Amino acid sequence: MLFGWGPARRGWRWVAVGVGVGVLVALPVVVRGLPVPDSSVSAVGLLERVKASATVPYQGYAESRGRIGLPDVPRAGRVVALLGETTRMRAWVAGPESWRVDELTPVGERDLYRDRWGTWSWDSGERRAVATGGEEAAVRFARPADLLPPELGRRVAAAAEPGEVGRIAPRRVAGVEAPGLRITPRSPDTTVARADLWVEPATGLPLRVELTARGAAGPVLTSAFLDLRRQAPDPALLRFSVPDDAEVQSDDAPDVARAIDRFSPFVLPDLLAGEPRRTQVARAASTYGRGFDLVAALAFPARFTTRTREFLAKVPTRSGPWGTASVVATPLLNGMVFERDGVAYALAGTVTQPVLERAAAELARDGVGSR
Repeated sequence: MLFGWGPARRGWRWVAVGVGVGVLVALPVVVRGLPVPDSSVSAVGLLERVKASATVPYQGYAESRGRIGLPDVPRAGRVVALLGETTRMRAWVAGPESWRVDELTPVGERDLYRDRWGTWSWDSGERRAVATGGEEAAVRFARPADLLPPELGRRVAAAAEPGEVGRIAPRRVAGVEAPGLRITPRSPDTTVARADLWVEPATGLPLRVELTARGAAGPVLTSAFLDLRRQAPDPALLRFSVPDDAEVQSDDAPDVARAIDRFSPFVLPDLLAGEPRRTQVARAASTYGRGFDLVAALAFPARFTTRTREFLAKVPTRSGPWGTASVVATPLLNGMVFERDGVAYALAGTVTQPVLERAAAELARDGVGSR
């Protein structure tokens, strides 16, 4: 995929590569067959180490595999791919505000750099660089960096209560003997059945994460390191230099969620379906709920694009106090989109459909404020 071979001796080279890959693929199987010593740290102690691991530096290669089954949502194609395909990532992380993550694709790379100023994104195929200043947005679409095992693992750990965790068998991940932690949410309203983490015992750095939805036979989202070095990266690797042939743009709202939060005139309520707002400031994009009961809400003027209306016409609908809503249902994520009094609402989260319907009914009844 990333390498080209010349015409001479091409067949022999592919034979050599095939044999080499066969040996490399077999090695992890042999290694995994050996017993992995377990750590004596408790489940709660391991959970606390995971939560405190944000400042742990590392470099590595990881892959995430999603089987969530989202439909092709307009202007969210990359998000759909992230949660439904294999994403390959190379990461250099010095800390929460100093890192770089490269998403490797068949035609190049999509790189994201983060520093105290903001972010730079670079698409090597399109030769386009986009600068986004300021702090991270409270509500935004997912990106490859969010699926790295440490990021995904810490988000899962942050939602867990001490009574929801237990130890599971260790396993060897990227050469590390990693103790296992299982989180089993107690809420009947979440779609998450369990989250399994394998963690570097000394630092709490998550090395492998598996999310399983209720009713699913196996994990619907897996992220794991295949290669890992526990050392700070060279600072030069974290600085983005704009190539001479690059198209440079500045965009403070580089995805739909952030654009709605910034430009929509509406303000969502502080409580929704009895759940508190998680985001600090009431805006047009907010998240609600406790623990694994997470609901994201968007409110924006009801002027759908042609492509959006075509998409909404293809998905199932459900009628209720909100009128008629387009419904997206998957094992892990559920969503609703509906229009009321000139306002369009989009709801999605790791909750059951009845929870979203209660939120939709409340928004249809009470509406939203304005700013």
